[in-house]
Amino acid sequence: MALPPHATEWMNRAEIDYIGPFVKAWAAFNAWYRHASGQAQERAMLNFAIRDANSTLRRRVLPLLRNGNATAEAERLKQAISDLQRQLDDIQFEVTRKGVVERISLREVCIAPKNFQREQIERNGQRFVAEKVQGGRIEITVTSIQTQQVRFQHTQDSYEPAAVYEHADFAVRLSNVQQTRLREFYDGCNPRPMSDLVQGGGPLLEISTMQFQCSAEDLLAGLVETLYAMRNALLHGEVDPDEKVLACYEPAYRIVMCFLEKIR
Repeated sequence: MALPPHATEWMNRAEIDYIGPFVKAWAAFNAWYRHASGQAQERAMLNFAIRDANSTLRRRVLPLLRNGNATAEAERLKQAISDLQRQLDDIQFEVTRKGVVERISLREVCIAPKNFQREQIERNGQRFVAEKVQGGRIEITVTSIQTQQVRFQHTQDSYEPAAVYEHADFAVRLSNVQQTRLREFYDGCNPRPMSDLVQGGGPLLEISTMQFQCSAEDLLAGLVETLYAMRNALLHGEVDPDEKVLACYEPAYRIVMCFLEKIR
């Protein structure tokens, strides 16, 4: 039986892409952060690798990313980072995470995901609450502190701020000040706030021939999150044999290998 076109395309590219080497390199990296972190949850493992003071990755890779480090290994890592982002800039590499489409790019990366359960503030006599309720839904409530009157309430399946601000009661039952406060509050509840590490307005960071606007710490976090998303795209079957997509895995492989060289 003849192979379907999709399978044939994969077969034709089997020996010319970096999918295999990337997967093997990530497997080694994964084994390291699982062991080193001592954590049971993947998110806690990644957070250790990125932010914990005892992380060998953080201790040894951050100096390579800082301005002024012109050693051969620093230049090799910076060149791989620059190559990866240029490849990602050349395409719209997207994945679906919990029903939400996200682009894989250091221009749109979540470097500080939140374990959102319940948030609350009190402003101008009003209590603003957003919390996870039964079934994982999110309930947003605005209540008068003095009278306990519920001025606004809305429940949604997932974090969708636009649906809150477009709700009929948002404009009818809340004053302009209360609307502004609710926007500020609920925007801050975003479980996956996105950062632009290339043009985000942070400190200037020279990465080979590219200029990033972020700290070395944020770039390290963005790299790990981006590589992790690329790994997940493979495991979840979201990578098609598009030559531009496959090309992204070559510099990604080089970055992970640089990581492994520093932590072993």
